[in-house]
Amino acid sequence: MRMKWMLWIPVFLGSALCCLSIVQAEEQVCAKTPLDRDRLKAELSLVRGESKAQPGWPRSVRYVDRQYDFRTDTFAEEEKTFEVKKKPIRIIAHAVGVTEILWAICPRERIVAFNDLAADPKFSFIPDEVRRRGPIFRTPETELVLGYQPDLVFTVFYSSVEFKEKLSQAKVRFFDLGYFGTMESIQYQTLLIGRLIGEEGNAEALVRLIDEKIREIRERLPQTGKSPRVLYYDENGYVPGRTSNFTSICEIVGARNVGEEQGIKSWIQIDHETLLKWDPDIIVVPEESHLKNLLMTNRILSHARAVREGKVYSMPGIYLRVDSQYMILSANELAGIVYAEMGKTSP
Repeated sequence: MRMKWMLWIPVFLGSALCCLSIVQAEEQVCAKTPLDRDRLKAELSLVRGESKAQPGWPRSVRYVDRQYDFRTDTFAEEEKTFEVKKKPIRIIAHAVGVTEILWAICPRERIVAFNDLAADPKFSFIPDEVRRRGPIFRTPETELVLGYQPDLVFTVFYSSVEFKEKLSQAKVRFFDLGYFGTMESIQYQTLLIGRLIGEEGNAEALVRLIDEKIREIRERLPQTGKSPRVLYYDENGYVPGRTSNFTSICEIVGARNVGEEQGIKSWIQIDHETLLKWDPDIIVVPEESHLKNLLMTNRILSHARAVREGKVYSMPGIYLRVDSQYMILSANELAGIVYAEMGKTSP
């Protein structure tokens, strides 16, 4: 973590303060997590499992299409059927989260191209692997996607209408996974993807692994009898609510998302007075935003408990944006922060 410091006079006072702050920053970055970070990521990155007898090809896949209307903060659900004529061999995902799921459950030679965000370490947990394999296309480059001759393209709720229309015009099959963000919805989509590409056993194994790691994290947490109230505060004062991934991340570690607690459904922008009124126990901000210093030096917020007690923490933004099985990594990281003052996590 990089922190900017003002020059103080006298010099010895500035040096002391700077060293103290660096130590505190290192403690935050190196906060002990319930599970080993590297091992956990490796386990979530490649999963193989035995599959029970499944229907052959062609097959009809029944599913619930779930779309979110951000204007009304409501979901629309509809049961649908998707016809898959043959087992997809050449697969492309138009979203980072879907790419990360495919990376874990699909033979990787079947992923024939990658979205550029999947190669960006600010958004992806597997950027190096994606760069090594390639090829990589930018989001608007529909022509490149068509040139890879995919059997199936996975789109999501934020894939553009234009992109989908061009796929349709070129008669390229695509499946829209709709909205997902909570752990429950990610597990559902994982199983659905497994059925669509003929990797049911691997998908089921990944879902079981997610449940197993959630149990392991919870078993290693201090039994305090309390649920710390955590607020994720993003740039321009935006905070997430019930339908966000942050709610699931908090639930995994026994914390409460203050945004959900206050009745927020998706995202809302709040001012400093509202933050002060909500008075969370802990505030988490994206590391790249440098919001920590702004909050800690704000005159209005100096009376907020988290600010007053120095419980404003930075997390790399990737942990806060995640929408795949790697949400477990985010929960593991948050646990190391939330319970740092509570005897830390068990060895």
